[in-house]
Amino acid sequence: MAANFWTSSHSTHWILDRRQLAEAMAEDLEYVDIATLTKIKMWYYNLIGKIGKRLQFRQQVIATAIVYFKRFYTKNSIRSTDPSLVAATCIYLACKIEECPQHIKNIITEMKHALANLGGFDYDTSKVAEFEFYLLEELEFYLIVYHPYRDLTLIAKELRMEESNLQTAWFVLNDSYRTDVCLLYAPHLIALAALYIICVVHAERYVENNNNAVSGDDPSGGGISHTHSNMHLHSQLHSMATKKSGHHSNIPNTEGHGINNRNMVQWFADLNVEIEDIIEITQEILSLYNIWKDYSEEAVPAMLHALKKGSQPTSPQSQQQQQQSQSTSQPA
Repeated sequence: MAANFWTSSHSTHWILDRRQLAEAMAEDLEYVDIATLTKIKMWYYNLIGKIGKRLQFRQQVIATAIVYFKRFYTKNSIRSTDPSLVAATCIYLACKIEECPQHIKNIITEMKHALANLGGFDYDTSKVAEFEFYLLEELEFYLIVYHPYRDLTLIAKELRMEESNLQTAWFVLNDSYRTDVCLLYAPHLIALAALYIICVVHAERYVENNNNAVSGDDPSGGGISHTHSNMHLHSQLHSMATKKSGHHSNIPNTEGHGINNRNMVQWFADLNVEIEDIIEITQEILSLYNIWKDYSEEAVPAMLHALKKGSQPTSPQSQQQQQQSQSTSQPA
């Protein structure tokens, strides 16, 4: 891997803009809305994660596979491809690149098991191996992926973050791969956005605990607890996401109330980064939790069927033209 992100193929070829992502989704959005398409993609990201956990992959391998999946679909539509085959091949390729060798048969076996009640997985080793060449071509053979985990670890060391805060920020980074921020922003900015979110939660916990202390209530319910689970984190961040967009103003600006007694507003202000980018990434991640609140894995197969088999919606102009045509064709 290149020693410098800015000179790597990740930076020079695979940091895209929102216009490119919108163009990539155009065909699929002719058949389903953006919320449905997001849930379909989320289902496949989760599938990659499940396969990775069953095969005991490192988190970085799972993240690389998801990035490959995302990169592939910046040039293809879900409607015109089989995402299950793409997902399996992305996992197989990520194992090679991240030096986590896994026999292709094991990946196919797990895919068949995961999709047993969802139409199955009808591909053998030769098909996956063959599709690997198509995947490499679509990725333009640029396979380097920088992840924000290393940046977060370095920041946590500098700030001497508590293990609970670091773990929470790590969970946020994991969830960020369900969004498109890894295609839009450098990894260190995503790591800073995860820390930004933790600062807001930390500030709210501080305020809530103080309020509870004044009222005599038990303060243990404020903010993210040290024994929080991923589900608890989602609940906390969904609560954050539903508040007005000015939530970032809640970061305390007095010394002694930030992470590890630091003034985090000043710490962010001293960074040589665009704070607007960090806020945009934060909003992107928080929007995920709004979608997650009514996400159901059981409903996704029907959504995918609608995307694959559904007819293209008729525009109002086309409907009007059809009505005019029918009226003129009727005998007087």
